[in-house]
Amino acid sequence: MDNVNKPASLPQDTSSSDKPSQNELPQDEPLQGKRLQAPKLEAKQLMVAKWLSLAPLYKLPVTLFRYVFLAMDRVLGLTKIEMDKVINLTVPVSTGTPFMGTIPLNEHSACGTSTINNSNNGNGSNSTIKLRIYHPSANKPQKTLVYFHGGGGVIGSINTHDHFCRYLAKHGNMNIISVDYRLAPEHKFPIPICDAIEAWNYINANHQQLNINPQHVGVGGDSAGGYLACIIGLHSLQTSLPVQAKVTPAFQFLIYPMVDLQGLTESYRRFNKQLILTRDLMDYFRLKYLHSLDEVTLPLVSPLQAADISESPKSYILTLGFDPLRDDGIAYAQRLKAAGINTQHQHYDDCMHGFISITKLSPRAKQATHNIAMALNSFNE
Repeated sequence: MDNVNKPASLPQDTSSSDKPSQNELPQDEPLQGKRLQAPKLEAKQLMVAKWLSLAPLYKLPVTLFRYVFLAMDRVLGLTKIEMDKVINLTVPVSTGTPFMGTIPLNEHSACGTSTINNSNNGNGSNSTIKLRIYHPSANKPQKTLVYFHGGGGVIGSINTHDHFCRYLAKHGNMNIISVDYRLAPEHKFPIPICDAIEAWNYINANHQQLNINPQHVGVGGDSAGGYLACIIGLHSLQTSLPVQAKVTPAFQFLIYPMVDLQGLTESYRRFNKQLILTRDLMDYFRLKYLHSLDEVTLPLVSPLQAADISESPKSYILTLGFDPLRDDGIAYAQRLKAAGINTQHQHYDDCMHGFISITKLSPRAKQATHNIAMALNSFNE
């Protein structure tokens, strides 16, 4: 049983079949020749999206939006699964108050030099972030996933993704360490990146105390969390930051990642109504996360724009048929493969971005969530 938050007799999620549905591409098939999008979004997902469209999320104040996001997951998302042990930690971060600074962009960028808000490298004595560690069983798994939650860098927390991380830990048979990085607009780019890197370094430096195997630690996340995860493995992009990753991830696990904030693709333009994530909501996140839209071409903002991503570790990437981020995610998967990275790419053509938060209402969303956990479990082989 958990050593924190012990509700009485909570039911556990029952697993759906491990067999992929007809709407999922096998991991070893290229997307070429396959449909990007089912004729219709699965009915229960569409129903939720229509409900949310009654009060557009991008019009909400940030504080209220964060509460709504948590409430949506608790009401519509996964049931809480008990773990053998859950440990909450507070760790210091050294990047604190932002100040204006110039980051010279190297040859890995398509640009020259850009002025962006950077963080100083002072003592940051008042800056901390939280980690939550999930050990699914007493017989602790050999491998660990450091997980960054989604939410556009603006909403989300270790609480909004608590049930999902528990699900991944149990069904993926892996220790999960969830990172509560700081959010915009209070902490704009690049502070969430720096928090992610510092959390990664802390976890690897303290592997003995955390009771994890340092040889088998990967990174992952959904949406904006997938963006942070892929940056961890791209050391050449970190040289302009006050902190850099000291260890290369063993693998990366990217769930519908946010890899380009330029918003130039057909899917970005097309999907702007009756979905959890729309173009208008992505624009809302961009304006909150960045100091200026002039920053969207920076590889640290849009890693798809990096000239070289061949440093990336072994990868899993999921893309979805009904998602403004779809085309960028597919392009990133193709670039990973072209760079010679061992990459598993799944594409669910009948699902929308954020489906992991509505599994109580949508059997398809629950099945797809289970298949994500099975994909994570494959890294144990």
